[in-house]
Amino acid sequence: MNTLKKFVVRGMLLSALICGIAAYAVPMPGDNQEVYVTYYSNAAKTNVVGVHGIAHGSTCDAWHATWGATTSYSTVTVENCPTIYD
Repeated sequence: MNTLKKFVVRGMLLSALICGIAAYAVPMPGDNQEVYVTYYSNAAKTNVVGVHGIAHGSTCDAWHATWGATTSYSTVTVENCPTIYD
């Protein structure tokens, strides 16, 4: 294989890898927010099989809490953390 073909093939593989990673991105939480990704066993979303939670702020409940399995059937929820007053 000549040098040009190797360069093109490697470029295509790298592009596919970057697109695959970007497609699975989960939004990062803002200040005092939690992001939950809930995973389901089927497209009807009737059976929860896993949860991934990311929090940003001192009043949030979940700090990178993860349990269960990940699947292609999921929902993403962004919630505000409770405000604590002195």
